[in-house]
Amino acid sequence: MCMYVRECTMKQSSLFSFVSNGGLAPSTDVVDLFCGIGGFSCGTTMGGHRVVLAVDNNKDLLNCHKKNHPECRHVCCELPSSSLPLPTSGKWHLHGSPPCTKLSVMRQTRPREEQEDTAVEREEAMGLVDWFLSLALSSGSSSWTMEQVAHKAVIEHLDDLKRRHPLKADWIVVDATDYEVPQHRKRIIAGSPFLIANLRFFRSSRKRKLCIRDAIPDPPREFVRNALYKRLDPQTGENVDVPLRNKLRSVDKPSFTILATGHIKWADKDANVLRLLTARERSLLQSFPSDYVLPRRSADALVGVGNAVPPRLAQILMYPTRSS
Repeated sequence: MCMYVRECTMKQSSLFSFVSNGGLAPSTDVVDLFCGIGGFSCGTTMGGHRVVLAVDNNKDLLNCHKKNHPECRHVCCELPSSSLPLPTSGKWHLHGSPPCTKLSVMRQTRPREEQEDTAVEREEAMGLVDWFLSLALSSGSSSWTMEQVAHKAVIEHLDDLKRRHPLKADWIVVDATDYEVPQHRKRIIAGSPFLIANLRFFRSSRKRKLCIRDAIPDPPREFVRNALYKRLDPQTGENVDVPLRNKLRSVDKPSFTILATGHIKWADKDANVLRLLTARERSLLQSFPSDYVLPRRSADALVGVGNAVPPRLAQILMYPTRSS
């Protein structure tokens, strides 16, 4: 499973020894900002690392993180913050998943009269991205990563960062289906170049894409239906439905993207709906372990799962690039 990444890192060992203190070691201390219920934290611990600090402003999601990762320190606060208890010595990894809702494609499908509000929200979201990237380069961490939606403004910003700091920053747009996650989920992953190399090499191995049935062996229906699959009409500025056939996905294919809102439903071939997918079913499609503790309230669980980094993607990203 990790053989391909190992081969890649061996070939690039001379680069890793030069960049960021020799690459990522096994059992690295990890700081997870905007942690939510802990998708990134879960993936890093699956890979043998230690989460030492988790920060989020949602106490219910943070309590869920605490149940799954009781060994680390938890801080509930608004970010950005200038008083984070970050490590002050040793080698450690910094990760951040600044809230992406205000940059999502769903915001871009609003009617034209609401686009001014969308622009303000985009500026607010980019402010958090800017803050985290500045922190990543100034915090003293030996490596860093960021997960974000593939928005044009983010890409332009990361292109500029890579030009200015080619040995410290790189980025890639990924689809989670290329990383053994049974759902289509397009995201930007930015970070230390040797970690982005892990993702590039794993994707090039052309592994079989997992399907819904791989995560949920006995699905109650043969299809899932995406209730949010709409398209913006460029002439009218209105949201219009796409053909029904594009709203259905067979359980023998990867799922639609798991979102915090606009939930996927089990359906038959004629789009007759049985019920919504449960939070547990969604977590399995996100690649969470089946025993991962979810928030008690259904609304919190749906939001937490929908906003999470797929743990399997995080595990591949954080594959060690040096032996000690």
